[in-house]
Amino acid sequence: MNIQLTVDGMHCKSCKMLVTDALTELGAKNIKINLDEKKQVAQLSVEYDKDKIDIINAIKNEGYNVRM
Repeated sequence: MNIQLTVDGMHCKSCKMLVTDALTELGAKNIKINLDEKKQVAQLSVEYDKDKIDIINAIKNEGYNVRM
């Protein structure tokens, strides 16, 4: 399953690392984050075999807003 989400509030490379680490802990693979630092919005693409709500919750737990 490939999930694409928009993540509000990400503004730097550290933010990308936090989200990447959280998703890796879930077992997500091929995590790609395209970050627009000025708008503080990221487009996320990730392969994950379980429920996408796990991905959304992991990102929210890092303090970001997720839109589909």
